[in-house]
Amino acid sequence: METMLLSSSSEWRLQGYECDVLATAAKIGPAAQRMRECGYGVFHIPFRSKWRYFPRAKFISDFYRLCRSGYDVVHIQTEAGRPVFAMLAKLAGVRQIAVTPHNVFNFRGVLRARKFCERHFIRILGGRFGMISDGVSKCEWETFRIKGVRIWNWLDTTQFRPPSIEERTAARQSLGVQKDEFIIVSVGNCNSAKNHGAILRALPLLPDTIHPLYVHIGREEPEFSERQLAAELKIEGKVRFMGSQADSLHFLWAADVFVMPSLYEGLPIAAIEAVAAGVPLVCSAVEGLSDVVAETKWTVPTSTTPESVAEGLAKVASIGTSERRQRALADSLHVRERFSVQNGVRSITNGLYGENLQGLQAATRQGRSS
Repeated sequence: METMLLSSSSEWRLQGYECDVLATAAKIGPAAQRMRECGYGVFHIPFRSKWRYFPRAKFISDFYRLCRSGYDVVHIQTEAGRPVFAMLAKLAGVRQIAVTPHNVFNFRGVLRARKFCERHFIRILGGRFGMISDGVSKCEWETFRIKGVRIWNWLDTTQFRPPSIEERTAARQSLGVQKDEFIIVSVGNCNSAKNHGAILRALPLLPDTIHPLYVHIGREEPEFSERQLAAELKIEGKVRFMGSQADSLHFLWAADVFVMPSLYEGLPIAAIEAVAAGVPLVCSAVEGLSDVVAETKWTVPTSTTPESVAEGLAKVASIGTSERRQRALADSLHVRERFSVQNGVRSITNGLYGENLQGLQAATRQGRSS
C-alpha cells in the first residue's frame, strides 16, 4: 500500500483529495519520509497495548483528536483493530468510513465469528467496503456476507515497463549470469502462504536442457528455512537469496520468467509489476492470482505443487526467445492500462468514496482522506 500511495500522490490531488497517512505499528515504517516528500501528512500513533487485543488508552484519545481535525473520509487498510478505528472515527464526526480487505481471509471457528461481527458492526456504522479483486469479493461474501465496491489496485506504470534489448542485456550482465542461464525471479517475503518451497523443489525437476538460476527477492524468515531447504536439495548453486530490495525492476529486467505459486493472495501487486515489466508469468490458479490470469493472455497457470510449477517453468522455457518477448509485451501493454494509477485512484474516489465525493463537490470544498 505504501508503494501505491507513493506513486499516486499527484493523482489524489488531481481528484480533489488531500491525503494523510497514519502508522499504527510500534515503530513508524521506512517509507514515512518519502511519503512526506510526496506531500502526504504522516502521523504515528502506536495501537497495541501490552494486552494483545486491546488498544493503548493514549491511542484512543490521540486518534479521536486526529479524526476531529477535519477529515471527511477515514480509509482503513489494516485487518486488525478495524472496529476501534471505525467507531472512534464515527464518534469524531467523520462523514465516511471506508474499508479495504487486502487478502483472502478464510477465517474459521471462533475467529470467523468475531470477524463476521466486526464487519457487520462497521456496516451498521455506515462503513463501505472496497474489494481489490474478484477473489476477495467472493471470499468476503461467502465467509462474511459482505458486499462491496470493486476497486483496482495500481502500479507505477512509468517505472514498471518492459526494458529495451540494451537495458535487458545490461541487467543480466550486472547479475553476472551466463547467456544460457534461465533466470527465474520471485518477489515476496518468506511466509508460508508464498509457497517458495515449491519453487525450490521444482528446480531439480526441470529438464536437463534448462539451466535455471532462481533469484529470490524478499525478506527471509529468522530461521532461514528456505536456505536450509536449498541445501537439503543440493541446489545452492542454482539459487541466490537477495533479501529485501528497494527496487525490484533491475531483477525483473534480467528475468526470463516470474513465478508466484502462492497458496492464496488478495491481489498480488508483485505479479502485476512483473507482467508490466515485460516478464512472462507462471503462477498458481488460486484466488487473487486468478484475477491476474484473467487480465493476461499468456500467463501459465499451475497448481501449488512443485511438479506443476516445474511444468509451468518448462513450458515458458520451451518458447523461443523472440516469441516469448512478443507475448510478454502484449500482456504488459494490457496490464499497464488496466492497473494504471489513474484507473485505480478513480475507482476509489468515484466508486468507494462516490457518495462522499458528490457531497464535497456540492459543498465546493476540498476533501481530506486518511
